[in-house]
Amino acid sequence: MTFGNALYDQKLASVYDRMYPIDHDTALAVDFIADLAPPGGRVLEVGVGTGRIALPLAERGFRVHGIDGSEAMLAELRKRDPDGAVTTVVGDFTEEGTGLTFDVVTLVLNTFFVAITKEQQRNCLRLVREQLAPGGRFVLEAFDPAPYHTMDKPDFSMRHLDEGAIMLDTLTVDRSQQLMLGTHTIIDGGPPETREHVLRYAFPFEIDLLAELSGLRLVDRFEDWTGAPYTASSLRHVSVYERDAA
Repeated sequence: MTFGNALYDQKLASVYDRMYPIDHDTALAVDFIADLAPPGGRVLEVGVGTGRIALPLAERGFRVHGIDGSEAMLAELRKRDPDGAVTTVVGDFTEEGTGLTFDVVTLVLNTFFVAITKEQQRNCLRLVREQLAPGGRFVLEAFDPAPYHTMDKPDFSMRHLDEGAIMLDTLTVDRSQQLMLGTHTIIDGGPPETREHVLRYAFPFEIDLLAELSGLRLVDRFEDWTGAPYTASSLRHVSVYERDAA
């Protein structure tokens, strides 16, 4: 398979928070990130999306910035943030940064995997390092790909978006390139609309190596936002990095 990625368009952006409902786990993520930043500190969310993490952090008094490649997702954020509490930049976070430095940089909800080549992922981490203030922390949340890496046929599932809409999902894995192709078909009363989304998954040890090559060092790794220990049976990880001494 040869894949190219596509940004979230207006249709996917409009249902994103129904695809990934804001829940107790989201609140735990906000708490976790807030504990790493000094009061009133500067926080950058890479792949800020609709602001599900950024806005609650801004409400706590942090100076929050976000970068995202999807104008449609940022438009959804602005609807929820009419006063501009979160400063946003439209840009490809694998190619450009903000030109600023931050006490905490975050990259959550598997967004790191949107970079669909090893080179893009390394460049993303290099840019994170450039934007991380001395003594700052970088927080990355992602799923552990081991269960998906063994898939030998497409996986089908359905999400209930609301009373009038469902989403049919098909997931295909190309182990040779560590790529996942998700096909989302939205049925909401009009003609069905299909969108594709590509991820390049990476195992935790691979992310650590890419981070090391980019000037970042692993400090802690947890199973989830509660701080539970990461073990061989963990299905995801919350990893905390710092700038190396160089």
